Amino acid sequence: MSDIKSIPTLPQHDSPEQQQTREFQLSLAHTEYNYMTSYMEGVPLSADLPEQEKFSTAYEIKLLPVFKSMASNLISVTERLFKKQIEDDLSFKRMDELKHAIEELGEGINIAHLGDDVKAIKSIFNIIGDLPKAFENISHLPKDLAKALSGLKKLAEDTSQKGATEILKNTLFDILSTEAGRDYLQAENIQDYEDLFETIALPQMLTIPAKPWMKGDEKPCMQDWFFGYLQVGGFNTTNLRAIKTSAPAGTEIVELATLLQKMPLTDGILQQETGDSNITLQQAADQGRLFVTDYACLDGARTTPVHGEQRYLAAPIAVFYFNPNSPEGYPPSEHGVMQPIAIQLQQSYDEINAPIFTPTDAANADDENGFKWRIAKYFVNVSCAIQHESIAHLGDCHLTLDPIVVATNRKLSTNHPLMVLLKPHFRFTININNSALHSLIIPGGVVATNVGPKIEDTWELVRQAHLAWQFDDNSPDKIFDIRGVADLPEFPFRDDTVLLWQATKNWVSDYIDLYYPSNQEVFNDYELQAWVNELVSPNYAKVGGMRGLTPTGDSKHPFKIDNKDYLKKIISQIIYIAGPQHASVNYAQYPLMSYMPSVAGTIYQPAPTKQTEINSENDCIAWYPPLDVSMYTFLFEYLLSGVQYDTFGHYSEDPKIPYFTDRRLAQPLAEFQEALADIEVTIRKRNKNRPMEYPFQLPSQIPNSISI
Repeated sequence: MSDIKSIPTLPQHDSPEQQQTREFQLSLAHTEYNYMTSYMEGVPLSADLPEQEKFSTAYEIKLLPVFKSMASNLISVTERLFKKQIEDDLSFKRMDELKHAIEELGEGINIAHLGDDVKAIKSIFNIIGDLPKAFENISHLPKDLAKALSGLKKLAEDTSQKGATEILKNTLFDILSTEAGRDYLQAENIQDYEDLFETIALPQMLTIPAKPWMKGDEKPCMQDWFFGYLQVGGFNTTNLRAIKTSAPAGTEIVELATLLQKMPLTDGILQQETGDSNITLQQAADQGRLFVTDYACLDGARTTPVHGEQRYLAAPIAVFYFNPNSPEGYPPSEHGVMQPIAIQLQQSYDEINAPIFTPTDAANADDENGFKWRIAKYFVNVSCAIQHESIAHLGDCHLTLDPIVVATNRKLSTNHPLMVLLKPHFRFTININNSALHSLIIPGGVVATNVGPKIEDTWELVRQAHLAWQFDDNSPDKIFDIRGVADLPEFPFRDDTVLLWQATKNWVSDYIDLYYPSNQEVFNDYELQAWVNELVSPNYAKVGGMRGLTPTGDSKHPFKIDNKDYLKKIISQIIYIAGPQHASVNYAQYPLMSYMPSVAGTIYQPAPTKQTEINSENDCIAWYPPLDVSMYTFLFEYLLSGVQYDTFGHYSEDPKIPYFTDRRLAQPLAEFQEALADIEVTIRKRNKNRPMEYPFQLPSQIPNSISI
């Protein structure tokens, strides 16, 4: 809203004429901003895509180079594998023309209006139509080549109808699968997965430099230290819970006895894996060194085949020990390291069918060569990725903000101070969510292909988590205590994000103090009162857990907000979710989730048992996705991680034209931006001493809103 001309005002201070103008503007907003709950039962979402919420031309321009890089990599890999498949006397003259046409598609397609710009697509159609003539004099035209031509035509049609990202989905399968199966799409060795990054920059997980302390010749992202580090400095750090001998009420801390009922760890297993013959499970729990990630939410989830191939899931439990002394193969640290101790791939232990896997086979799972342990880690990473995409990312960020955006536009007029502040933090959120609802989380869409569960089960995961989500419990000054990880000596995400949280709170406090000098002014703001009631109403935004509101006893307006400090918390947390929280899960996707032998979203063999034989690294490939699904996965992650529209805390698109027209805000905003600059320096210094950089809370790499 850089076109705002007047200084924001509270409605109670406006003249009657101005109040009428505000009321009329809000009545119009009610025709544009509404809710639906039919998509996921009980989860309110924006029913429409208002014109002012749509992507701008400037946003489209941000997307183009990212899409071009994706298309270039797709073309190169497809061409390489196609030539490998068709090694005979065929002329590739027309294939080169086809490559050029696809490149034009990547450059010429209009991202915001994908169905309108069909020039490049028609070029592909023309070439496809001519291809049979180019080969008519060849006596042994393979059936696979004819299938490839058909696949390319289907690709062009799907891209025209469904959008540019459709080019990622089935290209390799439609072109390269054979009558006998997907011969050219099955990896022959682990290197095939790295070779998929042909023209695109390698992700962070494949560029971690080898260090003297690392163990063996495995890639760093396949090692145990990396697996442990992901829990505190990875793509999804929301699942780690402390294990204690007793769990205080109101927390998510796991009681040791409860864990042992499901997963019968022993002191002997802990001692063998840590190398400490004196430590016991109870001592480790009492000392705050025992942690768990438990994916019980996936128990019973179903899968669907992709291209006829069955996929599998598990509900693993992984136990970690924060070792004060770095074992062999772990980074030296004055604080200690997160060491994985044991993994059980089902919720109930069974000596044969659901054994406990450990790095040194301390639980006797017949895993002398350690490949079952590797696959067990893979199962945990996949489960973490599934929880990440469905809950930590989509549910807790995108779908949490969506109804708040709707409520704010319905109840706060355009000249309300809180609307002016929040508007940049809502930019494009409804549009990106609308796109997700119509392409990502649909049957046969991105999530159904790249993420394990059946799409209906993914919806249910999101729905249950959303209904259980509590506003007050999810701020950085509470959530780490609730999970029992507040005192963990080293936790990069927590350590960095609390800096951003404090800076955001300070900025919001200064802003609100300017417009609300007293609690009475908060109470008198009737637009604000209507807003908080719409936020918590089960018939509207349905935000749970705003316990700082005061019940009124009035059925029409059951709550009021009369505390300025609680208002500051609400606004700070909305801004935090839109910025730092979403950035932590969104921008880590390509860097830390794209090398499939380490982290993927789907599994192609059932969980190993004690009787399963895995004798080599190549045997592990059976569990990993085929090459086409792998590249579809990481290219989409590249898209989501590659677009940053603006920079957190910087509101003016033109630095010469202030976004805020109220000159009194110049100094508080400058202080906020100075604090962010200091945080940038602090995090960059911290990253120099970390085993792997954690860049996902750098203020310069966080946008203001959930815009991708």
